[in-house]
Amino acid sequence: MPVGYSIYTERDSFIHKEIDPRTKMAVLGGLFIIVLCFNHPAYLAVPALFVALTSVWAQLGLKSLIPSLLAASWILILSLLVWPFYIDQGIPLFTVFNFQITVDGILFAVAMGLRVSVMIMAATVWMMITSPQYITLGLLKLGLPYKAGIAMSSSIRFIPLINAERATIVEAQRARGLDYKKGGLFTRIFRSVPIIAPLFLRAIELAQSLAIAMDARGFGVGEGRTNLYSISTTKTDKFIVYFMIFLVLFSIIGRVFFGLGILVPGYL
Repeated sequence: MPVGYSIYTERDSFIHKEIDPRTKMAVLGGLFIIVLCFNHPAYLAVPALFVALTSVWAQLGLKSLIPSLLAASWILILSLLVWPFYIDQGIPLFTVFNFQITVDGILFAVAMGLRVSVMIMAATVWMMITSPQYITLGLLKLGLPYKAGIAMSSSIRFIPLINAERATIVEAQRARGLDYKKGGLFTRIFRSVPIIAPLFLRAIELAQSLAIAMDARGFGVGEGRTNLYSISTTKTDKFIVYFMIFLVLFSIIGRVFFGLGILVPGYL
């Protein structure tokens, strides 16, 4: 299936071929809710392991996940540099600038980093295992207006397209002698203008081209629409959705009524 500049990765896996896109959306949404229920790294390690196993099952290569893994790693490092200074409970370890760093502070930082990292990786895996065409169709089947469904799927497809345009502009500017990585922070920001300005203009041009192409094809003229593809739920899809609903309810009830997964009280 041609997908153009899409992050979607074609694989002959069960998740790609047999799982309904609406089921994948439900799992993604449920996973987001679950990671927001806990602030203990041991509990957040479970959804992180689930995302990792899903990527392996879907036959996604490590190379294709490297950009998202780097972003997730940066979030984890940033969390470790910030959160320990805000948590004062737990066994003291050492002092930095008159701030007492504790075991609980470091564990909480790991938990917060894992939370955001799991969301990033889960969204990446979801886009890699779900074709944009089926994302649109799934949103329509859920009752979303057609224009809103097209807008959402188009925005997903524009992410790798804009990134490809950015890489092209960077290489073109480097060929002209621009080195935007030298100097201090403000110097690098100033040198990034020859990259950001054409990228911004290119994004507007792409949006206008898309609008013209859609108008030329009569987008939004008729009420009734037909689709090239069709989707349907199976017993497997229903089992996955019901099981995810159970996990979400279990997580919410466990957090609210039994205090499960709480390392530091008073924080989400």
